[in-house]
Amino acid sequence: MSKIKLGFSALFMLVMLGMFAALASAEGFTPTPSNPAPGINVGTIDNSGNTNAHKTHGNFQNNTNSCANCHSTHNGQDAKLLKYKNVEYDMCLTCHDGTMGFYNVQKASGAGIFSASHESESMHKVSSGIKNGAAPGAYLNKDTNELTCSSCHNPHGSVNDRLLKENVIGGVPFAYTMVNGVKTPTQNGIKTINLALTDDPAYAAINASTTNSGLKITTSIGPKDNADKVNYAQFCAACHDDYAASRSAGRNSNSGKAAGNTNHDFLYTHTSNSSSQGRNCAACHYAHGTDITTLMDTAGKTIADLQKPEAQGGKNWTEAVAKDYMKDVSAGGSANKKFTNMAVCWSCHQSTHKIDTPVVPGGDYSGKTKIR
Repeated sequence: MSKIKLGFSALFMLVMLGMFAALASAEGFTPTPSNPAPGINVGTIDNSGNTNAHKTHGNFQNNTNSCANCHSTHNGQDAKLLKYKNVEYDMCLTCHDGTMGFYNVQKASGAGIFSASHESESMHKVSSGIKNGAAPGAYLNKDTNELTCSSCHNPHGSVNDRLLKENVIGGVPFAYTMVNGVKTPTQNGIKTINLALTDDPAYAAINASTTNSGLKITTSIGPKDNADKVNYAQFCAACHDDYAASRSAGRNSNSGKAAGNTNHDFLYTHTSNSSSQGRNCAACHYAHGTDITTLMDTAGKTIADLQKPEAQGGKNWTEAVAKDYMKDVSAGGSANKKFTNMAVCWSCHQSTHKIDTPVVPGGDYSGKTKIR
């Protein structure tokens, strides 16, 4: 009996060592242009015979093997021949969980975070089965398809750096105007959302390489210019159409609805589609989602910032104190907000004469620099 127990113990230890080795391997993986993720089969020579980066999404080389990373020709698990049987989110996460390294959607970024274990979280739950037409502020959008990654992104390529689709929800171009309550595409139809991009210092070696045909791993703080912010707001309004209604339309006293836009029942709305104001949805909200680690206070500080020594701009707080301070307790939830509670309002709406005289001890109202 003791030998059998010993055998099981040895087997258990081997299994555990294997698990730890696998974890260590995953954590220690360093992505490169020719080896972006474990298990991704890539080519290294481009159409001109030079060493080049692998393109997974769009801009494919003539000798591409990208299709096989997501599709199975003879044994697809759904009508699109995708390799994975579960929701689309699971397939995207095979790379974008940090395995690929470049863009990890489970790590805080300019787009927010897809979190599964933190307080105050709220997200575009692309793995929950929610319908596009169930979006808050959806008046005209009755789309019954499920919200997935491809509701907003085009995995086969896009003119946008983050693969944002030029057409969203049923193939309708997001560049439109409202005519008698009907979404009417603009004359040009499709508009590009240019993002304010900077090279990611974490991938300086890749960005400095001369063999990548211009491949850059970038970070972003959202739309670049005011016109792009309007386009971004229209993009979001493909689902949240009521939120993009113009407050300047006035109020029709007879119908109780905005004049010239009879489908929207509102008095006033916070303008998010004005090129002159330069505001957009991404000024206050994260596209992917938020949680306790991404929320900021009015000073633009996160819980990680608050734990830093005072000499480094922090408060030297413990993690527990910082989390309790940052926790979102709004009745409606954190709603993908960048700032906790209604600090998202106070970050912008600050008078030169503070409500408190003198200013609340420790108060800092510099978070407005995070709004754009």
